[in-house]
Amino acid sequence: MPMEVGDSQPIHLAFLMWRRGFYAKIALTVLIVCILLYAWDRPTGPANGGTALGYGLGVMGLVLTAWLAWFGIRRRRYGGAGSLEGLLSAHVYLGSVLIVVVSLHAGFRFHWNVHTLAFALMFVVIASGMFGTYTFWRFPELMTRNRGGMTLTTMTAELAALEVRCTQLALAFPDDVLALVQDAVEPARTGQLAELISGRRQKQMRRRSLVAISHVQTQLADRAAVTPAEILPLVQNLTQRLVLMERIYRDWRFRMLMLQWRSVHMPMTVALLMALLIHVVVVFYDW
Repeated sequence: MPMEVGDSQPIHLAFLMWRRGFYAKIALTVLIVCILLYAWDRPTGPANGGTALGYGLGVMGLVLTAWLAWFGIRRRRYGGAGSLEGLLSAHVYLGSVLIVVVSLHAGFRFHWNVHTLAFALMFVVIASGMFGTYTFWRFPELMTRNRGGMTLTTMTAELAALEVRCTQLALAFPDDVLALVQDAVEPARTGQLAELISGRRQKQMRRRSLVAISHVQTQLADRAAVTPAEILPLVQNLTQRLVLMERIYRDWRFRMLMLQWRSVHMPMTVALLMALLIHVVVVFYDW
């Protein structure tokens, strides 16, 4: 990480700047033209999807939506990165423009009906797609920085070694200390998705570790039978484990966010296509 594709640019940057932002320029052009047409149009009644411009923008929005959905199918069928960089760039930039095109198509008139439902679903799809784009643009750099030159495998191996050392050192202490240390060095688990994303499990792990460290420092330091030289190695290893464990949890969280946004994006895309079909049928049936 970062992965290399095409012209040796990182993949999370290459698709955004494909051919020097070719599709970003096209998207901006489409946006400006649509806004100018909307400002220039003088319908006999209020602007809405039933005017000539409204139908034109509606057809454009429908075609764009179908094409953007097709990209997901193509991506899974053929795979690869370099050959699809341009499509991914178009997917991101033209998808972002879609919300403006559809708003102009409706003349900014929304009611409690299937048409507004389709718009709401489209908004969720675009918002989740934007979040996905952000994760692939930002998170690889954060993950690399968080790992500090290590891999997740090496971090996990070092964590296991620290847990063994902490347990071994704690055997020389009273049972209450041993119990706290064993609770603190409980094997790491990803937990439920909500717990991982919210940081709840990380906070629980941090609290247990700090309780153990504090107990060793404050309670055992007062006992004549325990010297600082015996306490220091256990405190150091517990602290090192805490720091490493937080790095691992951050890595897990980044990975989950980079993957799980699709669990919203894909089902909402299917729901959007169904709502659009109903939208078109209702419009032509009324017509």
